[in-house]
Amino acid sequence: MVLKSICLVRHGSRKKYGDAKISDKKAFDDPTESTGAQHRPDDPLTVIGVEQANELAKYLASSHPEISVVYTSRHYRCLETAKPYVEICETEGRPIKFRLEIGLSEWQRVDRKTARAPSPKQLKEYHPTFDTEYQSLCHPLGHENLDEFYARNAYFLARLVQSLDNDPAAPESVLLCTSASNVAWIARILLGKYPDDPVEQDFEVPAIAFYKFSRRDIIPVEIDPTDRTELGYPQVDWQNKTAVGGSWGMTHNADCSFLSSGSIMLWTPSDIPEYLPPLEAVRMPKPCLPNYFDLQELNFEKSVVMTERAGKKSIAPVIAVGVPA
Repeated sequence: MVLKSICLVRHGSRKKYGDAKISDKKAFDDPTESTGAQHRPDDPLTVIGVEQANELAKYLASSHPEISVVYTSRHYRCLETAKPYVEICETEGRPIKFRLEIGLSEWQRVDRKTARAPSPKQLKEYHPTFDTEYQSLCHPLGHENLDEFYARNAYFLARLVQSLDNDPAAPESVLLCTSASNVAWIARILLGKYPDDPVEQDFEVPAIAFYKFSRRDIIPVEIDPTDRTELGYPQVDWQNKTAVGGSWGMTHNADCSFLSSGSIMLWTPSDIPEYLPPLEAVRMPKPCLPNYFDLQELNFEKSVVMTERAGKKSIAPVIAVGVPA
């Protein structure tokens, strides 16, 4: 069985930006991390974001039940977005695979810091059926300019289609949950669209916007491992519209009809900073900032220590008093 469709969704409304309405003018550049804001690279959803994730799950279960594998980026907001659909499928007795894909990590811009990926132990504790045996198809290799960001997403998509086409037990449809810029770039790659102006507003990406791409032709994916970009991603000639397994057509574009909140926290390519020159594409060390799970564990340890200290302080010294005969 070959892959027939790719569904794509942005994560829900996240706490760093809040539930910004489309009419609000919002700057989406990540601020430099500061004291007290270490959670920012991996913050959770807002209350509305959680509600959106639950509404997405119900919509997918009723309208797109063919999805049987979910790939999510390393970011906690994406895990939270995808989990309710996995839980609905399990409740209905339908097998579903829940996988962490590092290749779906947000754009590794030079001005952005990234938290480390959750460990297999953290993922299992988060959801017991998480597929911790899965090995990511792609990893960010450094600070990426726009061309390297295209290259990484194209290579991930090519590897995804190639691996599923070669797996007899592979699904017909998958769901990818990632960040806004990845959604726009993946859409461009699948459609073979390369705007002269990278900030062209060809795609709007609200929180939990749903996209679906159907495969029109079946062409085996071939990847030349010797032809690589400056950072080291294998080159994929996606602009010919066939490099990722054939031509793809879009059947759903930024669909938010199932959301009671409507379209909020809008992102478009015009929100990216000025074009980062090739010199900005450099190797970098692995992400070392704590992820959401790390911070929860650290906060728990601190609370235990504080409770123990408070308990010791509350114990008054016992003074022996003689009782007269």
